[in-house]
Amino acid sequence: MFATSDPKHLYYVANKITLFPENEKILIKLYQPLVGAVAIALYQTLINDYDPYGIVSDAKGIYSLQEQLDCSLKDMFHSLHKLEAVGLVQTFLADNVFNNIIVFKLLQVPSADKFFATPLLASLLKEKVGSPTFHDLSHAFAKEAKLREKPIKNARDVSANFFDVFRLPGDEAINPSNEVVEAAQENKAPEVETAEINAQDPIDWDLIKDQYNVYQIPAQEVEIKKNQIRGLIQTYNLSEQEFVDETVPCLHGTHKLNMHEISNTIAENYKRLHTRENIQKQIEEGKKRAIATIKGLDANDRKLLLEANENSPSEFLYKLKTKKGGIVAPGENYIINQLHTQYGLPEDLINILIHTCLTYDTVVTSNRAYRIANDWLQGGISTGVQALEYVKKRKADILKKKNRQSYRQNKRVEKGTDWSKKKAKNEGMSTEQLKDIFKDLKNK
Repeated sequence: MFATSDPKHLYYVANKITLFPENEKILIKLYQPLVGAVAIALYQTLINDYDPYGIVSDAKGIYSLQEQLDCSLKDMFHSLHKLEAVGLVQTFLADNVFNNIIVFKLLQVPSADKFFATPLLASLLKEKVGSPTFHDLSHAFAKEAKLREKPIKNARDVSANFFDVFRLPGDEAINPSNEVVEAAQENKAPEVETAEINAQDPIDWDLIKDQYNVYQIPAQEVEIKKNQIRGLIQTYNLSEQEFVDETVPCLHGTHKLNMHEISNTIAENYKRLHTRENIQKQIEEGKKRAIATIKGLDANDRKLLLEANENSPSEFLYKLKTKKGGIVAPGENYIINQLHTQYGLPEDLINILIHTCLTYDTVVTSNRAYRIANDWLQGGISTGVQALEYVKKRKADILKKKNRQSYRQNKRVEKGTDWSKKKAKNEGMSTEQLKDIFKDLKNK
């Protein structure tokens, strides 16, 4: 299987085939559900790209195919691989002075009866289109094939043969002349091959059988479980030796392969491996961004970082617990062991995590440790220095928030008068009061 990311990689088509209407119908109805519309378009484009008079120097870059199909190189090669798998195209790499040239050999679309007589193709079509549509297609093509020729019943062949009609001089019929032999050689043309699925099995079953023979697993057991083994190898992209090595813990001297246990074991190992790989990737990326020093680093911080870098997690936990007057519980060692061996966290980071956990509680609990570890990893923290800086910053933010809330609670706020809620008082004046007011005005 070949693919390239170079759009200028040269290619040419090696042969010509002709698509008749019945071939196109088979191509669209039976092959397109298997390989997709882009693959069918690629196949037809290659048919039209054949140039009987072209030479190697006329080869074009595959970007021309990409432009015609209006798709990415990745999608184009994905479609090409599907065409190769069902046998419609063969791809070769021809050595050239400057580079390898891709050569496409096209194969003729087979008849419908040959398609349905190929179990792998028929089964894949059934899976793609569903049973009802599959049966409809089968019945339609079968009916069409029967209509092409009417059966001849109760009849015998009375046709004349060649020698009943023609005569050749001398022994020409037995030993043709040189001219006839040369003409036959001159007009000899390669037959157009019909597409057949490329069913080469890439798995070395003999190697697997030999490896299992050491553990007294008979070859017949491998044959019986062949499809399940193939599925696991392809799903997890394992080599034959890797598959056997993964399954050894599942062999219990019964001369049988417990595929359920094997499947669960491989899945668990795969999950653990990829989890560790992802964490290691995050840690490596975090180290690139790590800050050499922490702003505001005091003597206690320096001492803590020094101890975190000099001690293993078990030693660090023991010393910290001894200083606090406690003991190390068995579960605590298990937790820090898992963080280091299974997930690959560096020791200095685990030590700061232990210190952080013990500031909240007297023991390192699984729930708290994994929650803090997840929080740090999601924040890109991968070293003890970064972890300590993060913890200090978080504590400072919490303290700042608490002080702000305390200030708001203690602050005294004077309330003003809301005159909109104040009602005017309607107080009347006596006659004597009015007389006094007017009297005062006259005197002025």
